[in-house]
Amino acid sequence: MAYCALILAGGMGSRLGYQEKALIDINGRPLISFVIGALEKAVDDVIISVRDREQRELIDSRVPGYRFAYDDYRNRGPLAGILSGLSACDDKYCFVAACDMPFINEKAVKLLFRKCNGFDAALPRWNDGSLEPLHAVYRCKPMIRETKKAIESGETVILAPVFRLNVNYVGMEEIKNCDPELRTFMNVNTYEDIQQVINKF
Repeated sequence: MAYCALILAGGMGSRLGYQEKALIDINGRPLISFVIGALEKAVDDVIISVRDREQRELIDSRVPGYRFAYDDYRNRGPLAGILSGLSACDDKYCFVAACDMPFINEKAVKLLFRKCNGFDAALPRWNDGSLEPLHAVYRCKPMIRETKKAIESGETVILAPVFRLNVNYVGMEEIKNCDPELRTFMNVNTYEDIQQVINKF
């Protein structure tokens, strides 16, 4: 079975002075290139979701050769990117990730694909019950349907469509078997985070 990954790159990077988060420099490489490199070990196809053609041209100039999907809805947050990206996916299942997660673990991704079999989604769940919807596998058709409904009813919270799906919640202990330090979930939101990532490479 072929697997696809969707990288959401359309965010505005508000906590980082509105710079293009996907292209933040990490030791001479754009941040998104680390995400792509990790995912290509686990999937057959990578789609990058962007706001518009201008953003596509920026990213394509640094990491050429990938498929892009454009948001059909404005100011709807990640749900718009998820909808356009999953709609462009030709496979049954898709791993969805943010563009600022440079340590995604290929074994964790493959685990989530296995855990999604027979479900509409496989979501990592922390011990306190919080979820990781942007490090999860979705069955495309039901997630597209519920995401479209959520957007059209004015919902922007990323978990709005998820809670209407048949979800397999995957505990951290299972994921730790693949990634003992759970670095796969680390993301970049602040300048301190950027420095941390640089130091880890």
